[in-house]
Amino acid sequence: MKKIACAIVKIGSGTLLVISTATAAFGQPAYYLGGSVGQSKYKDIPQGLRNVDDTDTGYKVYGGYQINPNWGVEATYFDLGKFTGNDTAFNGSSVVPVNASAKVQAWGLAGVFTAPITSGFSVFGKLGFTRSELKTNASGLNFTAHQKESRTGANYGVGAKYDFTPNFAVRAEWERLNKVGEDATTGETDMDFLSAGLTFKF
Repeated sequence: MKKIACAIVKIGSGTLLVISTATAAFGQPAYYLGGSVGQSKYKDIPQGLRNVDDTDTGYKVYGGYQINPNWGVEATYFDLGKFTGNDTAFNGSSVVPVNASAKVQAWGLAGVFTAPITSGFSVFGKLGFTRSELKTNASGLNFTAHQKESRTGANYGVGAKYDFTPNFAVRAEWERLNKVGEDATTGETDMDFLSAGLTFKF
């Protein structure tokens, strides 16, 4: 038991040393948290709907670890808002409204590559994956349908950020979430998200 305890202490001490070294090596805090707000766009609208609102306000919260000045890893929660469409159909005796809506949420994990441009200003690219959930509702000619699908797809994007201080930054970015939903049930779409937000580093 003493040997096991000593080993755990050594491993823990080594981990703290690595983290401290990584932080000190480039003079910046290694961890960060942030949030962004922007416009999301539903790329593939179901056929048969003429009046469509395929954009909405979305937001995300994220946290990450900066391994060195260029490479980091980031986890994100997305709420990409709600998308709606409506039309009319004739049931033989009257005109009936047809309505549809979709809502998207996702969890993501990505690697981030950052390239400094000038003092405080840098650009970055990210590549990873998301686990998304698409919920749809539809009603029309004597029917009501509710569907939900979860799926894993690629997540990638580009952006820019400016560090006002070693602990505070602003950033803007564009991201794509691929393969949200399923063709056979909810329908499949890609999502675009253009956002801006604040990052706190510690």
